[in-house]
Amino acid sequence: MHPRLSLKNITKRYPGIVANDGINMDIAPGEVLAVLGENGAGKSTLMKIIYGSVRPDEGSLEFDGRPLDVSSPAEARASGIAMVHQELQPIPERSIGENIYVGRYPTKKYGPVTVIDHDKMYEDAAKVLKEVHLNYDPHAKLGTLSVSQMQLVEIAKAVSYNSKIIVFDEPTSSLTEEEVEHLFKIINMLRDRGCGIIYISHKMAEILRIADEVTVMRDGTWIATEPAQNLTTEK
Repeated sequence: MHPRLSLKNITKRYPGIVANDGINMDIAPGEVLAVLGENGAGKSTLMKIIYGSVRPDEGSLEFDGRPLDVSSPAEARASGIAMVHQELQPIPERSIGENIYVGRYPTKKYGPVTVIDHDKMYEDAAKVLKEVHLNYDPHAKLGTLSVSQMQLVEIAKAVSYNSKIIVFDEPTSSLTEEEVEHLFKIINMLRDRGCGIIYISHKMAEILRIADEVTVMRDGTWIATEPAQNLTTEK
């Protein structure tokens, strides 16, 4: 079986710094791969390359055994890759449903005029919220939610793409303990579906609990990849 996503010799240079230096990485279907390292280790640059917002100087990506060349997040999403960013970009005055489907609203035609199909949008939003067990009204304004609840809506949005790879960038930074447990249930659901998960965090207890494998990066280089069950916080 092919890895869901393969990174081969990914290298990215900026003036005076090598952000990624020949990184090789595989994510299997149904695997949670945690990526950790100090700030400046190159994690964010690597994730931006996967998500199409940064182009590598060298190296290549493969998705389900086929070459993958994405030059924008929209292309990445269309290819089956989604990302939950640490920095939220909510539209508080718009509804939860509109925030989930922003930029890809379902449409319908009235003669020559194309309009947003709000009924379908809210119906689909209700389905995805139910799927991830969030009891939110898709018609409610996003701004009525707390920051942590907005983060869960962002996770629901990633799930709504039916992606085969989802990158979680510090997803628990604003979540309560109860919401962290909810997130882990969502990740386990995605894992059972064969979705590959890349999980970035500095929280060792979370990593050792949720990850199948752990990759350590330092100064833009790959240091090690080991099964999470073989690791301790000290190691």
